[in-house]
Amino acid sequence: MSGRPSLDRLRELGRAQDRELAAQDLDRARARDRFLESAAGGSTRPGAARLGSSRPRWVAPAAIVALAGVCAALLLVLPPSSRSLSFAVGSAEGQVGTWIAATAEAPLPVRFSDGTSLALDVNARARVVAADARGARVLLEGGRLTASVTHTATSTWNFDVGPFDVLVTGTRFELSWSPAREELKLVLREGSVAVSGPLVGGPRTVAAGETLEVFCQEQRFELTRGEPSVAAPPPPPSTPIAPPSPGASGPAPAAPGDSAVTAKAADASPRRPGWRDLVAADRYEEAMTAAEAEGFDGLVARASAADLLLLADVARFSRKPGRAAAALSATRARFAGSGEAAKAAFHLGRMAFDQRRAYAEAERWFGVYLGEQPDGSFAQEALGRVIECRASMGLTSGAREAARRYLALYPAGPHAAHAESLLEEE
Repeated sequence: MSGRPSLDRLRELGRAQDRELAAQDLDRARARDRFLESAAGGSTRPGAARLGSSRPRWVAPAAIVALAGVCAALLLVLPPSSRSLSFAVGSAEGQVGTWIAATAEAPLPVRFSDGTSLALDVNARARVVAADARGARVLLEGGRLTASVTHTATSTWNFDVGPFDVLVTGTRFELSWSPAREELKLVLREGSVAVSGPLVGGPRTVAAGETLEVFCQEQRFELTRGEPSVAAPPPPPSTPIAPPSPGASGPAPAAPGDSAVTAKAADASPRRPGWRDLVAADRYEEAMTAAEAEGFDGLVARASAADLLLLADVARFSRKPGRAAAALSATRARFAGSGEAAKAAFHLGRMAFDQRRAYAEAERWFGVYLGEQPDGSFAQEALGRVIECRASMGLTSGAREAARRYLALYPAGPHAAHAESLLEEE
């Protein structure tokens, strides 16, 4: 025989403990009854039920201590995924997927619970697309932000900027994107990042002290050490020649042939900026107002493919998704088969994914883009989003199929870790 008590003995001990606890409960209940009776003048209210064994049992102090120990142990072993990052936008609680836009007057701070902080420069627009215990995915729609990302052993942050992906583990940097000019600028202050996207290939490492600038329309990029050279500002617009001021003896006589010039100068007045001018200055809400004044539907009906994509950006950044969808749908209808039509499909997919969590619709649009532009500038992100769409809909086999494709094409891409984790579950 071993020194351990038998099963029957353990059961008997348990029953004895239950009887002892029940007796303690009853004694406490009776003591409380007596207290209530004395407080009420020696009697309970008519019809009031006396405390007894039918009342809920009290929990003994020893049991409370044991329960607290169990709860503490559970907190220690909870998986990290159950404690996703939270964040605040200014003084308000942040919500994943919600539009974040800085005003024209001041930058807007965004602070995460792990110590990571972002600052959106004036007129910058962004969304926190996803967040978990390791980090977040931030979509910079336009403008400039400054980031200080806290580094941990498992931290992973992604910044989606136009067709580019910036993978961050922990660093300080400034990042800007102009949708109108299709220009990216990344200034690394500390740490390193990996940038993927058109022209730069990728993932291309950018280290502390380096600046990466990508000019998509010019099909070139520059990776320099130190601060980039600042281009000279454009010359101010020429001022119309004003007519001479009349003197005391009357206006000076005009020279022969000067009457037309004088009349034109007299009628000249500062031109009101059009919606394209306002986009170039990153003043998107004013650009939307100007486009509406000009007639948004008419613009959509006659604009070029490039201007339609620009109008869609203006509408998205002005929180008018219906107008944006109209411009993108017109691009698909009027310029079918073009590169702009394929980009419109991608943006329709991203709007469905980020703004409405309409994963089936988003997957369809990303698939359209990949079918039309399999090697396009958004192909890597589109295929990664297909993985996310299928996983979110519970389509496990489809998500794994897309994951295998992704890893074959982009083994070091920003969605590679997610793809690998899906395949490890097989």
